[in-house]
Amino acid sequence: MHFLKDGLKQNYIYLLILIIFSTILFVPSTLDRDLHYRDELRYTEVAREMSETGDYFVPHLGGEIYTDKPPFYFWVLILAKNIFGEYSAAAMAAPSIISAIIIILLTFYFAKSFLEKKYSFLAGIILATTLLFFSLSIFVRMDLLMMVFIVASLVSFFKAYQQQKHYLYLLFYLFMGIATAIKGPAGFLIPLVIIPGFLVWDNNLKELKQMKLFKGALIFISVILLWLIPAFIFGGREYIYSLVVLQTFGRAVDSFAHNEPFYYYFMTLPVTLLPWTLLLVSSFVYLFKYNENMSTELKFILSWFILPLILFSLFSGKLVFYLLPIYPAAAILTAYLCRQVIAEQADKRFLVIPVLLTIVIITAAYFFVPENIEGYNLKQLLNPTFIFMIVSLLVFLPLYLKKKYLALVYLLTALMLIFSLNLSFLIVPLASQNYSKKPISEELKILREERNIKNIAAYKFGQPETLAVYTDFFIQDVGSKNSLINYLQQNEEAVILISEDNWREIKDIFKQKKEVIYHSNDYNLIYHLAN
Repeated sequence: MHFLKDGLKQNYIYLLILIIFSTILFVPSTLDRDLHYRDELRYTEVAREMSETGDYFVPHLGGEIYTDKPPFYFWVLILAKNIFGEYSAAAMAAPSIISAIIIILLTFYFAKSFLEKKYSFLAGIILATTLLFFSLSIFVRMDLLMMVFIVASLVSFFKAYQQQKHYLYLLFYLFMGIATAIKGPAGFLIPLVIIPGFLVWDNNLKELKQMKLFKGALIFISVILLWLIPAFIFGGREYIYSLVVLQTFGRAVDSFAHNEPFYYYFMTLPVTLLPWTLLLVSSFVYLFKYNENMSTELKFILSWFILPLILFSLFSGKLVFYLLPIYPAAAILTAYLCRQVIAEQADKRFLVIPVLLTIVIITAAYFFVPENIEGYNLKQLLNPTFIFMIVSLLVFLPLYLKKKYLALVYLLTALMLIFSLNLSFLIVPLASQNYSKKPISEELKILREERNIKNIAAYKFGQPETLAVYTDFFIQDVGSKNSLINYLQQNEEAVILISEDNWREIKDIFKQKKEVIYHSNDYNLIYHLAN
């Protein structure tokens, strides 16, 4: 009993450290910035309109039905706004951060099925500090919320399979249904390509008979219908067709957006998996060269990583974050390699060389960073990270000579932590000043409320309705030169939101009184008054 209590206490300590580490890693990047235009503002505006109109089953953007995404994520954003009291970056990114932490804890929990606790803990740390996972954890996106339930479904399946607790298969279907309701078919495509492939590899297709397929299908369909039926009632057939057919299956089969070649992910993964790319490659080399009799756990983790990669490479529509749900598998495989090296079951070169090369490559990359981006010296701003990279190179040899191989791995973790803090406190605030549309939106709100200017439009802005997060009113986009001319002829007094480049091109069409009354981040507000 004393041993069990010590084991549980150790679990809680690891979980607490993971939560604290993740909070320090993610939260600062959301505190001193505004919502980014366009995705963050767009999702926030959809949530704002949903809250304002009370139409919780059919999302709207600019008063028009928004068919790009199901409504579940926007419900979560509304909840976040109600908790924080505002549509700030910190409030809107909170669901992403919380989702990321849950995924990290699930990764720790799953890894414990075949790794010692310290290596399961390492898997969680590796996932948290992987470049793409870290990046999406601090932005307003629904990918991580969907990923929570995809990972939960996979963990539920494997626990049911490993422990022969067949009732857990029902949780697998439930979580898969929720993941699908959040963002669409990726919620079921990933689990349904992994599991049959794994069962074939493990020579155990008969397990399908134990998976309660009929009950599971009912659970999965019920979850989808709980949203789909009200959406059909309130949105109609065209809304369902556009959302289900065009925005989901259409992207997979014949993409009208994000069309990329088959090898796209093989080009992007080496970057998005940094700083763990070379260690992951090393783990694959070790597994397929020296590990002839793979355990059931390793077969499942490799299926988790490889099969979705192949499937999504076949789809025409591709974006780097579509494969985010395979990153826990990559983290566990990397932690497994570290365990094998430290347990002297794998040659130390599998670990030492990738770590050293990673530090050297990242250090060398610093010298190729442009000095001037958007008016600020990025290389100078990255000096704290560069200094730590130099320190890492200096301590590498002493750690290697003392055979502190795990400490070498944690050098990469520390590097990402330093980089995240460097990003949060020096780079993000400056970047926010350059991209933020909040100042110009607040000026538009003043012009409407205090100067009573009702005719406010944008010229080739691209979704100016998202600025309603700050203005509380929609801005019309006059998308062509002729449309702008007609708009000015019809309105004696107006304000036009226009980029600096477009203003130089078309300023001559303003025949009457014109004046640049406000400028912010390469955008002007042009006051027009007819004589």
